[in-house]
Amino acid sequence: MWACDPTFTSTVMDSYGDVVGSTFAQALTSFLAAQCALVGDHLWPEDAIDSVVNGSSYDFVVVGAGSAGSVVANRLSEVSEWKVLLVEAGGNPTLTTEIPQVFYNNMGTKEDWNYKTEPQSGACLSYNNKACAWPRGKTLGGTSSINAQFYVRGNKLDYNEWGDNGNYGWSYEDVLSYFKKSEKYMGDISANDTYHSTEGELYVTKDKNLTPWEELVLKAYRELGVQNVDDINGENQMGVTQSQITVYNKTRMSTARAFLSPIRNRNNLHVIKNTMATKILFKENTNIVNGILLHRNGHDFIINVKKELILSAGAINSPQLLMLSGIGPQQDLNALNISVKADLQVGKNLQDHVFVPIIYTAPVNESEHITPSIITQNFYDYMVNKQGLLCDTSPHRIIAFVNTTDSTATSPDLQFHHVVFPPNINYLLDMFEKHGLKSDIVEQFREMNKNKYAVIIYNVLLKPKSRGKISLQSENPFDRPLIYANYFNDTEDMMTLIRGMRKYSLKLGETDTFKQAGLHLEWFKIPACDSLDKTSDEFLECVSRELTFSLYHPTGTVKMGPQDDPTAVVTPDLKVRNIENLRVIDAGIMYSIVRGNTNAPTIMIGEKGAELIKKYWRNTVV
Repeated sequence: MWACDPTFTSTVMDSYGDVVGSTFAQALTSFLAAQCALVGDHLWPEDAIDSVVNGSSYDFVVVGAGSAGSVVANRLSEVSEWKVLLVEAGGNPTLTTEIPQVFYNNMGTKEDWNYKTEPQSGACLSYNNKACAWPRGKTLGGTSSINAQFYVRGNKLDYNEWGDNGNYGWSYEDVLSYFKKSEKYMGDISANDTYHSTEGELYVTKDKNLTPWEELVLKAYRELGVQNVDDINGENQMGVTQSQITVYNKTRMSTARAFLSPIRNRNNLHVIKNTMATKILFKENTNIVNGILLHRNGHDFIINVKKELILSAGAINSPQLLMLSGIGPQQDLNALNISVKADLQVGKNLQDHVFVPIIYTAPVNESEHITPSIITQNFYDYMVNKQGLLCDTSPHRIIAFVNTTDSTATSPDLQFHHVVFPPNINYLLDMFEKHGLKSDIVEQFREMNKNKYAVIIYNVLLKPKSRGKISLQSENPFDRPLIYANYFNDTEDMMTLIRGMRKYSLKLGETDTFKQAGLHLEWFKIPACDSLDKTSDEFLECVSRELTFSLYHPTGTVKMGPQDDPTAVVTPDLKVRNIENLRVIDAGIMYSIVRGNTNAPTIMIGEKGAELIKKYWRNTVV
């Protein structure tokens, strides 16, 4: 990488002889040194493509270096006699992936798969082509390198539901140790804390300091009777809190940084990047996996697998690769002339956390406006001094979990995120443009945000009853899979969202806290909704169907289940049914979506999956 080349900076210095030139060169040298320290190629495993030739053999091949795959590759390569290959479709992390505050700017870049849902009649209606954005990470660290860095495990009931439905070993008491195994918690805990650990690789932090906006949101929820909770990953999830986040030393703590960077020189681990897995290979006339077909720069090559192939490509790409290889719904595969190896419900059971935004705005002083010069200064302050607005995800860290039907419940049905945009945020990013909404919506938000703060409340449905699916567009691995989100297909989902908006996000505008801050509710002008009474359920439903958003949590497409579950694709040991030497270890295996953000649970799945593999092969005579 040129920014890490000492001869480059020396050349710059030699090119300027006067004082001005020397000052500029010194500043540039400082900037380049900071860039190198943050994202230099030396931080990540080298691309081992030159060592991986046609016919190479590995004990284990892991497809996907994301939230789960990075963990799996790390843990398997701890066994020195095992040779492990990690395959990633993207490259190394970049500046925008590693700076905590600019996470939205990763949308639409080469680090994003840029997936869109298929148009549906009841959701995403104010988007271009009626297609919601589904960003997924395409880089080392996967989506953990482009997400908003919340560390939320979900509710105890989530895992107990998995266990109660025949998934032995996946109840809360079973999985807690795997959450703790990864975690290096930087808060105040005792050495024998029940819920947290300080010994893992993944830094998890909770800042003791709150911004004025975060204090304001917490105070407003207290007015509504929502209790403050100190640790949503502890005994009780219910309430409002500043979330724990995967940020440390003012840098994103992706799974690439936590699990791959420290072992970049481990001899028995090879990593190849910018390489697509296109087909699973089998021994002739069997269902025994013995290889994987890879594609890079227009060339195909084969890697032989001695023990197991592990798919950790995520809830979209793992089912795509399975179906391309003949593992999936027989009728669908037959229609594409794909030879069927195993008739399984791959791609079904798709669940996601859908949300609808409610926007409040408040006028501010001109000194608080975002301008290009302020952005430039903060970028320089971050890169050179690790100071300024870009160092963490504040003031967006406040989240709340509530049950809209039972205030005494111990599990939530709705989550609220709170994003606070300073005036004229479009100089840095435009959330609505990034997601692909129509130009009139984009312009309306810019007008709302012009010279005013915008506080956007994300009303997140946690346990959707609607189910979508992933399907193949064709037998061509380079054709995007078809994503049918099927948001609001079950009317109860819409009823829960509306109930939550009425009881919480709209009630916030009536609190003294919001009123004293000058915050007032603003609605987009949407032709389909304009004739409706803004106090009616019909209006809220219309807005929800127009301004539908994904919280980027696709799960369940390679469902885990017991032998008597005809919809299950993998066993509780994460082995693909009716196939040998193949497992899936990622968010796709979730029996049902968790009540919270999905990055931490996916990392846990990586930890437990790797341990299942270790136990199996240590007890197997080869």
